[in-house]
Amino acid sequence: MATPRPASVDTGGHTNDDGYFGPESVTWRVAAHPALGLSAGCAGTIQMLYPQVMHMIDQASSFRDYPDLRAQRTGEFATTVFFGDRASADRAGEVLRRIHRSCVAIDPRSGEEYRADKPELLEWVFNSLTWALLRGTDVYGPSLSVEEQDRFVVEQHTMARMVGLDPEQQVRTRVEVDQYMQDVLPKLAYGYDTRWFKEITIPSTIPTSLGAGVKQLMQWGSVALYLPEHRELFGIRWNPIRQATTVGAVKLLLAPMAAKPINETIPQFREFVDENAFGARKRKVDPGPRGTADQTDAAQG
Repeated sequence: MATPRPASVDTGGHTNDDGYFGPESVTWRVAAHPALGLSAGCAGTIQMLYPQVMHMIDQASSFRDYPDLRAQRTGEFATTVFFGDRASADRAGEVLRRIHRSCVAIDPRSGEEYRADKPELLEWVFNSLTWALLRGTDVYGPSLSVEEQDRFVVEQHTMARMVGLDPEQQVRTRVEVDQYMQDVLPKLAYGYDTRWFKEITIPSTIPTSLGAGVKQLMQWGSVALYLPEHRELFGIRWNPIRQATTVGAVKLLLAPMAAKPINETIPQFREFVDENAFGARKRKVDPGPRGTADQTDAAQG
């Protein structure tokens, strides 16, 4: 079902065209749904069960000290590719590939020195994200037909190209995505460095405030998307009752946002890209002596 072109589609310098997806795409429907953050959280955590990915994060990133920064930058990248214009999406991909080329880690078991753009690792990160986004639609919405799921998988070939993969060599259907996730299970493990990652990202304490409770519920909402094998590796006890109560509570929390028409939410994402396009220059706002905004260009920090 086509979505009307948002009135503010040309809001600024990073939304000069409909980008690589646009109103007719399944991607806009999926990425504009409030469950996107839960799906991204699912992908971002299970990706660390792939040992060389976890070693890279442990050795070549600042995640341990600044966990929210990685989530922020990953969100900026995905939002730029999904909702930005083509030039901005291409720029985001170029910057990300350059970052990956500069990140080096050493496998503690084999002694292999490798970079973050190792194809095997890129494929895992790419496919697990595509799978998690579809898993999120299964559980939280939006509802997609089998045909729409397959269209979504093919649309993600743009994302594959952005991270440095050959789009022609990637999976093309939902069935193939699910099969990939099954085939990779024997390669996953809970390692020594996964322990501190779990302590940061997966709840282990009782929340002491309403805000902390909501945040924890959303974190468990991401865990609800895991395969049983993922939860087992993380040592998370789960059962059908917990699954049902977690999903039900999350759906209630998301319901007001999910009810908003997509043609109202898309402009918000595109305005975000205009301010926060990954890899682009951003505006620095000086409130001035009386709170008036004196806007000047500043290089991205």
